Amino acid sequence: MDEPLQKTLVDAVNFLDTEGVPYALIGGLAVSLRGQPRMTADVAMVILADVPRSLALVRGLEATSFKPLFDDVAEVVQKALILPLRHRVTNVKVDLALGLSGFERQTLARAERLSLAGAMIAVATAEDLLIMKVLAGRPQDDQDAQGLVIAQGRHLDWNYCLNLAAELGEAVGQDLLTRITSLRTNSGS
Repeated sequence: MDEPLQKTLVDAVNFLDTEGVPYALIGGLAVSLRGQPRMTADVAMVILADVPRSLALVRGLEATSFKPLFDDVAEVVQKALILPLRHRVTNVKVDLALGLSGFERQTLARAERLSLAGAMIAVATAEDLLIMKVLAGRPQDDQDAQGLVIAQGRHLDWNYCLNLAAELGEAVGQDLLTRITSLRTNSGS
């Protein structure tokens, strides 16, 4: 991880810890830790905050290392349920996804603190990252899912993944179970 990304991550963790907002690292950085390393240019986290709490975070940014990514960030927060920020010094983007769903809250509760960049960082588990990647389903997400399975295959809690894929897939109207089953079969686990 390059220095600007490290600084941004540590500053984001310090900001959220100071504000008392639980979080979990997700996205490319988390996948690089849990799966196979890959390039990423931003920091992605899920936070335990609803829209009003997220807007309160925006109002308190002035004295922090972060600024809103957009002038109309309140509208983005309300419509997209994400708080996009930019680090004032490194210029690295930080996406804070509002953890409103049961799955996101479960991901936060299951996150494990790992030593990274000189700090203890809450990182989503490999299983929860795998489900996120299968749910998103873009080409990079598919590669990330495969990388997670290659790196973690025998250590993954496949029963958790299969049960969650069935439950979440039904809730969102996607066949996540078939994709998870295929990843498991192809891994030989």
